[in-house]
Amino acid sequence: MTKDQLRLYCEAEFENIEKVLAQLGSITGVEKEYSVAELAAVATFLHNAYNGIENILKRVLTFEGAELKDSPSWHKELLKMSNEKKTIPENLYLPLSQLLSFRHFFIHSYVFVLKWDNLKPLVENIVPTYESLKNAVRNRFETGK
Repeated sequence: MTKDQLRLYCEAEFENIEKVLAQLGSITGVEKEYSVAELAAVATFLHNAYNGIENILKRVLTFEGAELKDSPSWHKELLKMSNEKKTIPENLYLPLSQLLSFRHFFIHSYVFVLKWDNLKPLVENIVPTYESLKNAVRNRFETGK
């Protein structure tokens, strides 16, 4: 993969994540009592956005020569390596870790246990977290770092 191909891949992922975030915003724009179906949609959109972020991190790290091991903890290792190699800014490690923890919970639980009080902080932080990540990745292309 060339640098230009990587850039195009990341831009396509950014577009997909932004579509997901727009749908998330259409559900969560008004504070109300959410149905189980609405909470399931919110959770799915958060999960989709984080998957897109992981896709970007995997491609950038692989392009830069990092060796990603296929193991049960590869999601956690990917985030840790992204932090260590400065692919993400230091201030993104915690919010991305929280999204990763949510991803794990979402995959292994039932939607009827979802609670808005637990999802709300993730919803409130996803856009600024994503924007910061997008800026960091784009900056990496521009500066080569």
